Amino acid sequence: MCITLSAPPAVVRDVRTYAERHSTSLNALIREHLEKIAALEREERKDGARRLKNFFESESDWFGGDEKFDRELANAR
Repeated sequence: MCITLSAPPAVVRDVRTYAERHSTSLNALIREHLEKIAALEREERKDGARRLKNFFESESDWFGGDEKFDRELANAR
């Protein structure tokens, strides 16, 4: 996917200089940074799912009993 970014010229110049010194490109640096952020986001989602699963498992007596959901009772006023 192609995206367009806007950055101050001085920032672009300095990052290009950095990239050149490290034998890479501005594009590669941006891609690497975005991939790191995406990996952190995926890990946070996995962690949230694990915590939710652990919560439901720890509360199995309350959530996992043999009782069936009763829509009529749940919506009674």
